[in-house]
Amino acid sequence: MKSKLIFPFIILVIFTKTVLAQGKLSQGEHFAEVNGLKMHYYVEGTGPVCLFPSPGWGLSVDYARSISVLKKHFTVVFYDTRHSGKTNGPDDYRHYTGKYFTDDMDALRIYLGQPKVWVAGHSAGGFQVLRYGIHYSVNLNGIIAIDALAVADSMYLAEAHKQMLKRVNKPYFTWKRADMVLGLDTTKRTLQEDLSQTFEFYFHDPAKMKLFPANYTLNDMAWDYTNKAETFSENLLPDLKRISVPVLVLAGDDDVVCDAISQAIRIYQNVPHANMAIFNDSGHCPWIEQPAAFDTAVEAWLSEILASQMDQK
Repeated sequence: MKSKLIFPFIILVIFTKTVLAQGKLSQGEHFAEVNGLKMHYYVEGTGPVCLFPSPGWGLSVDYARSISVLKKHFTVVFYDTRHSGKTNGPDDYRHYTGKYFTDDMDALRIYLGQPKVWVAGHSAGGFQVLRYGIHYSVNLNGIIAIDALAVADSMYLAEAHKQMLKRVNKPYFTWKRADMVLGLDTTKRTLQEDLSQTFEFYFHDPAKMKLFPANYTLNDMAWDYTNKAETFSENLLPDLKRISVPVLVLAGDDDVVCDAISQAIRIYQNVPHANMAIFNDSGHCPWIEQPAAFDTAVEAWLSEILASQMDQK
């Protein structure tokens, strides 16, 4: 009698898990209980699941939802990291190292019931997805790293300085503001105060600032904790060779904070299976400054990679 009940029970368990997973990935806003966090996320688009974290230092993920090309190919899970946006977090800066951010990413994958996921990230979010690829490649289908940070070494500072020199005649330029962008001015400020003085530096054409989504929030506690933990000072370059999945590296040629020379090109050179596109006349947000070129690069790479993965199944 018991043996007759086992098979229907297994079917019921599988069906229940599938329904729950689908509910967690229904379009709209959600919260997940992950690693002791109440993690906030949005689900948009259709296709394989792609996780997209906020940068981690206090900016909410809302701004990244404007990267529309991803939503054409993926069910994108845009989520707020620790103490960013509507996600809470521990009041201990020691819980804001890179390991915690990538472990949270994997815990979210498990919560969503996904054996494997895609990941995409911008800036310090790019740091997170590359780090995830180093430690969790077995759980990945691919990575899209947009103006990603991988190392903050002497070459990084030298290239950032070169980018600053291009801007010395701009009306917004002062060396005090430049030092704020480079992290050399350590005066205590709120994130809003900092960005109000430095945001022009993030664009090749500061007039494009008005196209940056305005619905984001800033969290000074996350900013303080990640600075104390030196979260993004970890050098990822030596371990990028451990990433076993395809990686698309995207960057603006006029990015001050994550320049193409010290970041994108070196990421591309160290990842075994990487493609790269560098966009002319673009700063830190190429999907805003060069949307057509950005979308074309993503579409071309994805069509090739997705077709290849389908052939392998």
